[in-house]
Amino acid sequence: MTFAHVTRGGLYYRVCDPTWANPADTSYAKRHGGRWNPPGEFGALYLNRTVDVAAANARRSLYQQFGDAVTFDDLQPSMLPYLLHVAVDEHAFVDACSDRGLEALHLPASYPTGCEHDVCQTIGRAAKDAGEAGVAARSAARPNGEELAIFDSHLHLHHPGTREPFERWYLGLA
Repeated sequence: MTFAHVTRGGLYYRVCDPTWANPADTSYAKRHGGRWNPPGEFGALYLNRTVDVAAANARRSLYQQFGDAVTFDDLQPSMLPYLLHVAVDEHAFVDACSDRGLEALHLPASYPTGCEHDVCQTIGRAAKDAGEAGVAARSAARPNGEELAIFDSHLHLHHPGTREPFERWYLGLA
């Protein structure tokens, strides 16, 4: 498989459950899989390029867990997600955000719409096996947004920083 690349780095964001002991732990993603990593094979750290994308992913996660029955207003303050600021070293990542990158990956121009996780996981496996650092991809949660999946073999590329409480990062973004 041939990969197109994009250079990414700088400030990214991770939406974190307040019960997580280590917000940079990839073991959950390894166990259960994610868009770019098959279950049980390897982990990936999933990050959001902007706070807007992080908020969209937080809403999507809440909906997947509870449907329309629960909103963030229904949760106890201690259970609201916080935002972890993550500095990512500048590096080349597999391009799943541009038309050129999607074409190289044989993904539809409509990606992520109509593209199941198993297709992306196959690409992720091939990228990891080829020594790639991860994938920069269009966001499924926010149109025109971007996310970054850093494979656990390249976690040295990220540096967790400030934890921002829900009421400071989310309110007013919904």
